[in-house]
Amino acid sequence: MPTRYLFPHRYKLLGLGLAAVALVLGLLEWYNLLHLPHLLAWLPSPIGSADLPDLVNGRQVRANHDLYAIVLIGGGLLAACSREKHEDEYIAQLRLESLLWAMYAYYALLVLAFLLVSGMPFFEVMTYAMFTPLLLFLVRFHVVLFRGAKAAMHAE
Repeated sequence: MPTRYLFPHRYKLLGLGLAAVALVLGLLEWYNLLHLPHLLAWLPSPIGSADLPDLVNGRQVRANHDLYAIVLIGGGLLAACSREKHEDEYIAQLRLESLLWAMYAYYALLVLAFLLVSGMPFFEVMTYAMFTPLLLFLVRFHVVLFRGAKAAMHAE
């Protein structure tokens, strides 16, 4: 059964690369280990202020974090929603189970965050929470896919 709404397989590596670069750059800048020029400073913010001076010593950091978030989400979606080389019912079932597993794990972690974290650290947890379901799905799907391929090789 052909699966609809999936990107061609050739976008998978592009998506993984974009997501990895955005994740690394975002974390490096989030923890003040890297300072790049404000790449989206020209983009107005129609809702709310584009300045978040109280987060990092009065510097405008929102623009780059927004760019990293957009690239991480776009790359993650490309990687997660791209066909495998040999897309079949097993892969479709694996994709569906991984999505369900990621949703359960995400909400379990979110409940723990609500119980254990408060104040400004909770803001940081919520920042990570924006990307967690997609990353959990990608990790789970590829780990199970790798295990399945490895088991099939040993069976032969």
